[in-house]
Amino acid sequence: MDMPRSERRAKNRRDLWAVLHDGRGRSGQILHFVMVVLILVSVAILPIKFLPGYATFNTVIDGMEAFIVAVFTVEYFLRIYAAPNRIRYLFSFYGIVDALSIAPFYTGIFQTEYIRILRFIRFFKLGEMQAGAAADRDEVTEKNVGLVEGESVEFVVSKHPLFLFLHCIPPAVAISFSLAIFLLADGNPIGLGIGFTLVLFALLFLLKGWLDFNYDVIYLTNFRLIFHNQHLFGRSINQVNYFSITNVKPSFSSMFSFLFRYGTLDIDTAADTPGQIHITMVRKHEKAAHIIMHKSFEMQNGQRSTPSVGNQSSGSTAAPSL
Repeated sequence: MDMPRSERRAKNRRDLWAVLHDGRGRSGQILHFVMVVLILVSVAILPIKFLPGYATFNTVIDGMEAFIVAVFTVEYFLRIYAAPNRIRYLFSFYGIVDALSIAPFYTGIFQTEYIRILRFIRFFKLGEMQAGAAADRDEVTEKNVGLVEGESVEFVVSKHPLFLFLHCIPPAVAISFSLAIFLLADGNPIGLGIGFTLVLFALLFLLKGWLDFNYDVIYLTNFRLIFHNQHLFGRSINQVNYFSITNVKPSFSSMFSFLFRYGTLDIDTAADTPGQIHITMVRKHEKAAHIIMHKSFEMQNGQRSTPSVGNQSSGSTAAPSL
């Protein structure tokens, strides 16, 4: 039986919102990565307009800006269409950021230098993103981790979006310098080589930060903690049983971390050699600590049994660097 048109439309909106906002699925992650690259390029080209000789490339730079704004505009209106509550989205922090990220181009006074500075607001769009492993936790764990019978993921400990923001600054600077070198090199092979090296550095650094943000996570299942680390050329998976956890300490590392609501998570383990797992820039770190200690208490008091899991590590297992 076919789904009624209204229900089908509602489902399409939910699916589109999951892709745009949550980065759900491969298409969502590709879209988010493309948006990150466009944000970096749009910010990187801003200082170029102050260099001598810019007028020669004025058409190219303005064409790049027009293309980027066109993509952001389509994304903005798609978000309005797909938002569960459109009015709430329009007047939310990120709804305003999305509007301001394209406003300078359409105001009619976007040639004013002070208005161009608004392009830096596009960096705040990074705060809308969340870890891909959290958005697709069932698919990722099934494909990459492997759960035993009766095991399910109940929470994903992931990085705060500020982690991605900080890792995007060096690539943005490198892209800006490379464009300036291409502009001023005038065909000099040494200058062109330096420019291409900076572009390569920007891409590798961005890709490393992107993988760390999206796939360096801890899956909290009903039986254990599973550490998943994605590298440029592979991944590593490790795990710790709740039995071996003796203490979990969430903390705000600074006033800055308190304001942006991210923190540090220290997990103490007891085995033949006691160890500590230290994780920084974690979003919802206090909630994660509460879940871990609650499940550890249940396990140690026999309220929950754990299945036999291959390659189980003791509490002294070295956790991947998150």
